[in-house]
Amino acid sequence: MTSGESPGKTAADLANDRTADGTALGGEHDVRRPPAGRTVLGWLTWLVLAVLALLALGRLTHLDDALAYPYSVVNALTPLVYLPAYAAAAVGFGLRRNLLMLAAVPLIGLHLFWTVPELWPSSPDDVPAGAVSVRLLAANLQYSNARAQDLAPQIAAQHPDIVVLEEVSPLTFAGIDGSGALKPYPYRVVHQDLGAFGYAVFSRFPLSAVRAPVVGGEPMARMTVTVGDGQRFELFAVHTISPTTTAYTKRWRAQLDQLAADVRSSPLPVVLAGDFNATRDHRPFRHLLDSGVRDAHDVTGAGWQPTWPADLTLPPVIRIDHVLASPAFAITGYHRGGNDGSDHLPVIANLALRRP
Repeated sequence: MTSGESPGKTAADLANDRTADGTALGGEHDVRRPPAGRTVLGWLTWLVLAVLALLALGRLTHLDDALAYPYSVVNALTPLVYLPAYAAAAVGFGLRRNLLMLAAVPLIGLHLFWTVPELWPSSPDDVPAGAVSVRLLAANLQYSNARAQDLAPQIAAQHPDIVVLEEVSPLTFAGIDGSGALKPYPYRVVHQDLGAFGYAVFSRFPLSAVRAPVVGGEPMARMTVTVGDGQRFELFAVHTISPTTTAYTKRWRAQLDQLAADVRSSPLPVVLAGDFNATRDHRPFRHLLDSGVRDAHDVTGAGWQPTWPADLTLPPVIRIDHVLASPAFAITGYHRGGNDGSDHLPVIANLALRRP
C-alpha cells in the first residue's frame, strides 16, 4: 500500500483511479492496446513481405522456367520490385517489431545480391598490340518514332565504324537516312518492316554472307564483317520479341536459346548487338552470356545505365539493350547514348579484335 492510498479502497475503487485513457495513476502499468492504424500497418507490411518472399522463392527454385510469364516481367524489374523490403525493415524498426524487421533482412540481402553486380566497378580492357579497333553503335529506333533523325548528331559525334539499327520502318528509315548521317558508310544491309522487326546495318568494313534466319518466328540478321588485313567476325543484329505474354515469352526464350547455340557453333568470333528485351536477371540471358560472350557494360564497369523506357517523364529503369562480344575482342569502352525520340537509348561499345 502506498502512502497516497486510503486503507479502505476496494478493487473497484482502484479501477476507478485510472485515467481516461486507461493508464493507471502513478504510471505503474500501461495496459493500452496499440492504435488500430499501427496494427493495420504491421499486417500490411507482413503481406508485402509475403508476396516478395514468394516471388524470390520462385526465382530461387527456377519457377520462372516453368511459368515463364509473368516472371519474365517480374525478374526484369528486380531493381525496383524488392525495394519495399527496405521500407518493411523501417516499419518494423518504427513499430518495434523485431520479427518483422528480421523478416525483411533476407529479402534485402537477395536484392543486393541480384543488383550489385550491375553496379560493380571494373576497368575496360587494354587495347592489345596490333588489334583492330571497332566502335559500334546500336539503337532501337522504335518503328513509330517520327524523330529518328535525332540519332544523326550522335552518329556524327561518335563516329562509329558499325551502326546497328532495330525497328527500321519506312518512317524511321526515312528519318535517319534523310539526315545524311549514314552516307559515310559504304556497306549496308537494310530490311524495312511496317512493324517492329525491321533492321539495318551500316558499316565502314565490308559485309558478306548476309542472312536472316527466322528465330522464334522473326528474322534475325547476321553477317560476316572483314576488318584489318582480313580478320573476320560474325555480327548478329539482335531484336528479340518482348516477353509480355505467355506466348511471347516462350518465343523470346527460344530466341535467346538459339542465339546461345549459334554463338557456341560459330567458327568465328561473334558480336551481338541490339535490343535483347532481357536483363541479367533473366536466366535465358545469363545462359547466353555463358555460351561464350561478354557484356560490354559489365566488362567496363559502366554502372547504372538503364536504356528503357526512354520516352517517359521518368528516367529509364532497366537495361535491355546490349553489346556482347567473344573473348577474341578486348572491350575497351562502353557508354549509353542520348534520347532520339525512341523508347530506347542507344548504346556504344569500343571493341578491339585481337590478332589470332
